[in-house]
Amino acid sequence: MNSPKFWDSKVDPLKRLIRFGILYAVIFGAIAVIYPFIPIYLELRGFSPSRIGLLLGAMEVSGIIAPFIVSGLADRSGRYRTVIAGLIFLTGVSLAILNRLSSFPAVLLGSLALGFFMKPVIPLTDALTGRCLVDSSMNYGRVRVWGTAGFIIISLALQFTGILESGGSHRLYLAFLTALAFQFISIPIAPAAPEHADSHNKENLAGPGSFPKGFISFLLVCFVGNIGYATFQSFGSLYFSEIVGVSWVSGLFALAALSEIPSLFFGGRILRKIGHRRMLTIALSVAILRLAVLALFPSILPIALSQLTHGFTFGFFLLTGIDWVNRTIPARQRALGMGLFMSFSFSGSLLVGSSLGGFLLEAGGFPILFGIAAVFPAAALVWLWSDRRFNIRD
Repeated sequence: MNSPKFWDSKVDPLKRLIRFGILYAVIFGAIAVIYPFIPIYLELRGFSPSRIGLLLGAMEVSGIIAPFIVSGLADRSGRYRTVIAGLIFLTGVSLAILNRLSSFPAVLLGSLALGFFMKPVIPLTDALTGRCLVDSSMNYGRVRVWGTAGFIIISLALQFTGILESGGSHRLYLAFLTALAFQFISIPIAPAAPEHADSHNKENLAGPGSFPKGFISFLLVCFVGNIGYATFQSFGSLYFSEIVGVSWVSGLFALAALSEIPSLFFGGRILRKIGHRRMLTIALSVAILRLAVLALFPSILPIALSQLTHGFTFGFFLLTGIDWVNRTIPARQRALGMGLFMSFSFSGSLLVGSSLGGFLLEAGGFPILFGIAAVFPAAALVWLWSDRRFNIRD
């Protein structure tokens, strides 16, 4: 597994793309089983929307804390695969414990543990990919698109078989464990990380304070901008189940994932031409439109059309952040940098979106929820173009 021959310059880089592609397909195929159905799992266990929001928020609190511990371990040891496999195993253990808890305070603590182990898996995988691929700006999207394909295939399988429509929370729990098992056994597919090319440079052993100028500013604008999408991510499955029924949930998420394919495949080329600021502008602008449609037109056709914008709202946003980290953060700190981007931009925004969103949903329903959510990408868009300190390429 750690054979240095794999990293010989004479070896076809296509092999690396294929191995990472398979890994992403399995990881995101499992995510198609877990992430869209966690809110439904909690609802089936009898929790109200406000409490579901707090439980989802607890997972994101852990997702913010985890990079400072887990990512540092991966950076120092260089054993990304071992750390990722350990996290997946402990996610399964945490889920098993959570499933046996009943009182809200106990489930809240279980959610904190679940989020701590579950949330770092993707950023660590992204960090490993960035370390291994040649020209990650162009090639990251090309391997990440395999993850989208895996997500679509599993989502459609769930849609057409209806396997999760009955059986209650227990069937969802068993499905989650099965998905985690497939993630765990897929980790050896990925190549081991190469040695740090800059390991002799003591600067690269420093913490976040040594990151480039504008690092915090960029993270904050991504955090604010993604709160709108995070609100949808937290309550979208509940929205779909209320408007069109549970049987449509997987199909609508598959439709969104389908729109990611061209965005991820060609996004690297587009990013090189228009730069990070304009790429992020597209993502934020389309996010405003998507949330407005959900707030104003609660029926199947507008919902389906809004799902087709996912490639811009999520795909372009993700590519901009991943490429920015790969270009600006040294290899010795890559896992920490990627973890911080993911924790601020996704876990942090999900914390706000889920915690605030549950109360907004109870107070005013989905129109109020998504209408207020659209304010956040609008604010980030203004910030993005008014503050010139951001360390991004125009």
